[in-house]
Amino acid sequence: MGFEIKDGTGTGNLARVDKENRVSVRAVTETEIEKAVLDGRAFNINTEFLPVSSSGENALLYVKNNETEKLIVAAWFVGTGVNGGTITESSLVRTYYNPTGGTLIASASAVTPVNRNAGSSQVLLADCYKGGDGFTITGQDTPPVLYQTQTTTGRTFGNVFLTLPKGSSLAVTYEPNGAEPINIYTGFQVYVESEFQR
Repeated sequence: MGFEIKDGTGTGNLARVDKENRVSVRAVTETEIEKAVLDGRAFNINTEFLPVSSSGENALLYVKNNETEKLIVAAWFVGTGVNGGTITESSLVRTYYNPTGGTLIASASAVTPVNRNAGSSQVLLADCYKGGDGFTITGQDTPPVLYQTQTTTGRTFGNVFLTLPKGSSLAVTYEPNGAEPINIYTGFQVYVESEFQR
């Protein structure tokens, strides 16, 4: 039995085949986060400015995934305002997996994730809390999964691509190293995994 390719251009249910017997297709390429934004599965989580006047690690943000699907942390951002101290070393920002306690979690000061699709009513099923000056975390996995210096009066943004299965969490801390008092914000761009990513 032979195999035959026919040109179905214009019929609406058959493929176009050119004179060299090539099937014609049109493809649109997009990243996973771009697709998630279009689907209403992508969110921004942002503490907005938090005042810090204590030395040592201050816990700023906690995020726990309560979705059935994995939560993908696509990007991380940190921004600082004008500092009022004498800097002894570059400030440090750390992100840890799975803290289990501390005042950041106990206080449960909610942060509302914002859907990156203005037309979507979908909400993120996650615990998102902000802290700030003197807040703590305990029980976290060590060492930190993300660790970077932070300039004063600056903004840092980067793609990180972390995965949080259901029930997993992360937290961000800030060690000012003499920059205090200072205002700082931090947050993540996240999206919920689709069935096609499994």
